[in-house]
Amino acid sequence: MSNPILSEKKWSDLADREATSGSNAMTVNGTVMKTGVLLLVLLFTMGWMFEMFWNNGRPMRAQIMPWMIGGMIGSVVLCLVMMFAQRWAMILGLAYAVAEGLLLGGFTMFMEARYPGLPLLAAGFTTGTLLAMLILYRTGIIKASSGFMKGVMAAVGGLMLGLGILFVLNMFGVGTGITGALYGNGPIGIIFSVVCIGLAALCLVVDFAVIEQGARDGAPKHMEWVGAFGLMVTLVWLYIEILNLLAKLRGGSDD
Repeated sequence: MSNPILSEKKWSDLADREATSGSNAMTVNGTVMKTGVLLLVLLFTMGWMFEMFWNNGRPMRAQIMPWMIGGMIGSVVLCLVMMFAQRWAMILGLAYAVAEGLLLGGFTMFMEARYPGLPLLAAGFTTGTLLAMLILYRTGIIKASSGFMKGVMAAVGGLMLGLGILFVLNMFGVGTGITGALYGNGPIGIIFSVVCIGLAALCLVVDFAVIEQGARDGAPKHMEWVGAFGLMVTLVWLYIEILNLLAKLRGGSDD
């Protein structure tokens, strides 16, 4: 599937080995509550970043960057660790929320300074997308079939592989024009952002399906934290892509 934290095969294998019931089994509601806890930790950390480094409408760039870089590295490392140490999901999830709060806090400050009000709008669109995809999933308009999941997995995997190759080529001065087009304000950059947002939204549907299936199969209680962690990964990606798109549109209109 699309989200390595919420791997359908891993959850199925785990349910076969450790299926349980009653208070020891994960539930969808429990996963939702834990997702809320992680979001609160993330927002608290972002608030701390603003309190420390927001100077009369301007971010303190030199002071922010080390925290952002640390948050970015920490987020990647924690995602990798979570794939192999899911029994530590609560601790890893809380640490991930803090790391992402540091990264998003700085990123949001820079965007707010350049495009006032845009981050709040992006947060609203992210929340709206989450609710819309949940409704589409619950009503059966979008069905998370095996083919659907494989399609999303292939699309996201192809996107990440392509961006990874482009990043390596850029290190040798190759393909910088392509990178500029993808992240620029032109039509190619806008289409690229729309595609990323679409894939992130579809990943939410897949995440919902895997969490629901885990609850039906009697996955152990600690998997609620794993589910919350996985949803956070997708929501952070969605927020960043929506904010990037809005910035491109605003930047294009200012040209």
